[in-house]
Amino acid sequence: MSKAKPKRTWRDKLADSKDLPKVAKIDAKQSKRWGTGTFVIPAPLKVDELMKTIRRGKVTHDRCFAGRLLRSTARRSPAR
Repeated sequence: MSKAKPKRTWRDKLADSKDLPKVAKIDAKQSKRWGTGTFVIPAPLKVDELMKTIRRGKVTHDRCFAGRLLRSTARRSPAR
């Protein structure tokens, strides 16, 4: 019988950014659903950092949040 792997904590998962953030152009296949332009897959720590800037009890629009992520990520990584 093999030992089970130790369970990863939320902080471990949050710190594992792999090869993120990614900024990419939307191709023809994706444009049918998402339109034109670029998209961003942010690093988990960056999302957590931006979520903490929103005051408790307040609501933000997803497009506003996505724009903030894209602007902050685009400064750090070139578009592919």
